[in-house]
Amino acid sequence: MTDFFWPELPPSPRWHVLAACDGTDEDGTIFFPEHGHSAARAKAICARCPVVEQCLEWAIQHEDSGVWGGTTAPERVELRRARRVA
Repeated sequence: MTDFFWPELPPSPRWHVLAACDGTDEDGTIFFPEHGHSAARAKAICARCPVVEQCLEWAIQHEDSGVWGGTTAPERVELRRARRVA
């Protein structure tokens, strides 16, 4: 098993304490799955989250890894690209 290191994050936004994921992923395997593993569990948690929109906006600006706002890192790359084109 690979050692897991949490990425350096900007200060948590105020809505973070309302997130459905808060306290659910002690070892990082749900929201930071290893390459080739499914993000389905994380996305299911995001789907019922009351602050998913805020999380997604924050992640588009600050996050290059993991599942945030119901999206994976590659999905956010596409969202950023689409915003630049629009």
